[in-house]
Amino acid sequence: MYIKAIITLIYGIVIAGGGVAGYVAADSLPSLISGGVLGIIIIAGSIMMFMGVAVGQGVAIFATLFVAGFFGFKLVKAMSAGESLTRAAVLVALSLIELAVLFAVKNK
Repeated sequence: MYIKAIITLIYGIVIAGGGVAGYVAADSLPSLISGGVLGIIIIAGSIMMFMGVAVGQGVAIFATLFVAGFFGFKLVKAMSAGESLTRAAVLVALSLIELAVLFAVKNK
């Protein structure tokens, strides 16, 4: 029934958790702030979707596009430098899946 909102909530938790993990692993305050803020925005969009507020999907799409763009850039940069692609590739893939869910799954 609320499959789109549930998947978006899970995605938001993953993004926020990734920010915390980046801070713990690399003492990266920018990871904590950006992951936390974007995760909270996506979670807020999910909550709005649960409540039937139409703008919630737009909020989630905007934040997800930002995440996809940021990690897409990091992926291209890592490919050029011959660095590990794993983290950026996973986040780009998750973001594209989330965007597909947001655009393809019908509201019920």
